[in-house]
Amino acid sequence: MRSTAALAVLVVAGLAVVDAPANAGAAAALRFGYEDGSRSSGNPELGFNECCRTSIQVDDLPRTGKYALRSQLKYGDQMVAGGTRAESHTLKVDDSYYGSGDTVYYGFSVYIMSTWQKDSAEDIVFQWKPWRDECEPDKPPSAFLSVQPSGKWRLRVNSDGRACSTPSSISKTSFDLAEVKPGQWHDFVFKFNWSHGTDGTIDGWHQTHKSPGWRKVVSATGANTFNDDASTHGYLKWGIYKPAWNSGPTAVASRTLLHDNIAVGKSFSEVDPAG
Repeated sequence: MRSTAALAVLVVAGLAVVDAPANAGAAAALRFGYEDGSRSSGNPELGFNECCRTSIQVDDLPRTGKYALRSQLKYGDQMVAGGTRAESHTLKVDDSYYGSGDTVYYGFSVYIMSTWQKDSAEDIVFQWKPWRDECEPDKPPSAFLSVQPSGKWRLRVNSDGRACSTPSSISKTSFDLAEVKPGQWHDFVFKFNWSHGTDGTIDGWHQTHKSPGWRKVVSATGANTFNDDASTHGYLKWGIYKPAWNSGPTAVASRTLLHDNIAVGKSFSEVDPAG
């Protein structure tokens, strides 16, 4: 685990879920389970950043149900939206929006292929991405989940209390969460109390389908997003983004993984990707 002063951190390995699932049977505000067999999961507002016909497709290797979503990226693929990526996004999906002051639960599952090989550069598989304000040329995600060269899942958090962020004003914090195990579905639930101030919190849980049983893997307090204009929002992205390939090759030449049961809600049980 690596951190800056921006967040006070407590990482608890092997700790069972503390706030036990509540409101059993409640429906998430937003869910993408792909059970209609379409890559939009029935939501016409879902967007895609892709170079090719094969970048993002429905697959019949699900976490639950019949279908999941496969994202595939190869070195040399044409860059999209400023990077080498194959991602779904909720830029136009209102129920996915977040901002400082919101409390939100997120759940999703990621399947790491059995042929997955460690690389010399990270693979970003899920992002919480804010719109930039008019005074900003660009802005990094509030948070993102990645597979690291070390073989660990890592949550990176970016924050800034200033109204107009610059690269030098952003605080960055990283948390190593759990071991990446190829050939398994990895389930995640995160609870964010979004804030650009000291009252922000993050709680996260993890399990795999071959070793079920939720374990708390991060608990942190402090700033976890940006001081954004009220007219802007954050949204979600999932798939594969390979920043290193924007400038050159790495030790691997292709990446493929699956996502399923992406959900946004107000409780653990609403977003539980295995439930």
